Amino acid sequence: MATFPRYQDTPAHAQYGKSSLPIMLSRYVLKQDYPLHSHHFAELSLVIEGKGTEIVNGKEHRFRRGTVSFLLPHHMHEIRLDHPAVQKYNCMFDINLLYQCPSDRDLANLLLTTGEKLPSHYELNEEQTTEMIALFDSMFQEYESKRFAKDSFIRAKLMEAFIYLIRSCLPPDGTINPGLGLAKPKDEGIMEILRYLHVYYQEEITLSTLAARFNRNASYISRMFRQNVGQTFTEYLHSLRIGRAAGLLATTSMSITDIAMEVGFDQSRTFTRVFKEIKGMTPKQYRAAYQIRDTAQKEFTDNRRQK
Repeated sequence: MATFPRYQDTPAHAQYGKSSLPIMLSRYVLKQDYPLHSHHFAELSLVIEGKGTEIVNGKEHRFRRGTVSFLLPHHMHEIRLDHPAVQKYNCMFDINLLYQCPSDRDLANLLLTTGEKLPSHYELNEEQTTEMIALFDSMFQEYESKRFAKDSFIRAKLMEAFIYLIRSCLPPDGTINPGLGLAKPKDEGIMEILRYLHVYYQEEITLSTLAARFNRNASYISRMFRQNVGQTFTEYLHSLRIGRAAGLLATTSMSITDIAMEVGFDQSRTFTRVFKEIKGMTPKQYRAAYQIRDTAQKEFTDNRRQK
């Protein structure tokens, strides 16, 4: 029987709704492996105690105290524990929350490259971990309170956490590689379209539907992509879809046809062609390569648990 990723609906969570912001903050103890899942919200988490393996879009990494993970909407996510339990802080939020202040756009645009140009996880030293825990503590306490302007405080602390996280990986002078992230767009309207695509790329989307939604001419949107993104609209949409498909191939037993439909392709033949153009191999070859790696990793994790 094929395994499908679990869809986690954040607004249905018991902890959601303590702020008028589209955000959920929690501190919890994970006592068992967390199965493969995804959701429409972005997710920022910090490991306080415990060890294990985290798999994001088919790519795995070890985690420990001080590991911070950031996932964009629809990123596939799975956790395998070494020794329960693991203590974590977790913040899930609507990606549009990053764009509420014009001065935050450069940071928000950079965060959109997570999983491609930016890593999905960061390893902090003990001093940095203490600072990040303090940021999460203050956000969580505010989230549980009824204080004046709590929403403004929570968002400010969330942005501060992202700034601290990225700066922790930069050179001492705090400069960033000009080639990292999205170039400053000539037309700011493109960012609204890109944010929309990052959340809804699985749906049937064309230049015409985008033009109708954003009250722009289809030809104009096409030019916007070439001038601001360096790709055509179709190339950008395909990169998002194939990225998610790669995660599904690596972490589920869903059929290739089901995966093609899941990520937005009407025909598996078209999906296979586009996948090979982007990844350099067919979906079947990609899955086979990961099955070998996954078996070895599970054996390694089981051995660690038995020690």
